[in-house]
Amino acid sequence: MTAAVRSVRLAVRCSPGERALWEEVTSLMNDGLRGACTFQCVWRDDLCSAADDGCDVLCLSMLPDLWRPRSDWPGIEAEWRLAAAVLRDRELVRGATVFVVTIFRYTTGEDCALLPLLRRLNLLAARLSQEFGLFVIDVDRMLAHAGAVNLLAEARLASAEARHAAADTIVETLLGVGIDHVAEATAIHAALSWHEPRRAIGSTGLSTSACMGQMKRSHVKGHTQASLTESHDVYGGIRSVLRDLCAPRFGLRWRMPLMLALLRMASGRVSGRIVRQRL
Repeated sequence: MTAAVRSVRLAVRCSPGERALWEEVTSLMNDGLRGACTFQCVWRDDLCSAADDGCDVLCLSMLPDLWRPRSDWPGIEAEWRLAAAVLRDRELVRGATVFVVTIFRYTTGEDCALLPLLRRLNLLAARLSQEFGLFVIDVDRMLAHAGAVNLLAEARLASAEARHAAADTIVETLLGVGIDHVAEATAIHAALSWHEPRRAIGSTGLSTSACMGQMKRSHVKGHTQASLTESHDVYGGIRSVLRDLCAPRFGLRWRMPLMLALLRMASGRVSGRIVRQRL
């Protein structure tokens, strides 16, 4: 008798405009795994459901929060931290994997005013990873490497080129670190081999491990997750932060987080050099 194919529930919290992206991700996952398991996308409106719905993989996009007023930042950060704590204590304990998805930091037109909040959200993704052990799918880093002009991309990922490139990044990350609890290693390896030559961004792009940043393993109440090291630069790089600090359009309220981020990145890089010298 043929064994039943396992159905994997992928819970996604995203903006309405991102649904086409996640439908493409689900299709690519199912094509690559070739019946080893079947992914089913479950849409969520909230960061954290009131009760455990048994989803195997959870992906939380930060894009919906980009359209909220700047004055809402304390509430936005508090909501993400509360959700991360609940997901750590509930979802990770039962064996699910949880991902935070960054935002591509290229804006045009009126959206340029959203750049300070966008950077804050991407920085928050790194902090949530460090503090709560959640994975990060760093769409920002991968698309920045490929180039916004080449992909006709901006933060909304509205173009087909940007959507395909973002889907590739998500699929590679899920196959690389996110589904070993629901699929056999041989099936995952075969899916990665199938997906490699079909990527929208060629082999000159970043590898999965690079776009995830330097990772360190941590155990959260018996479940292994990955968190970003202090040297991982989700925020956009020291040079980028320096440019923003010098921008006349930013007031003191927005400069203070930039200065703190700059100090953290500089100290992280210095400490990393000291460790390598000692080794």
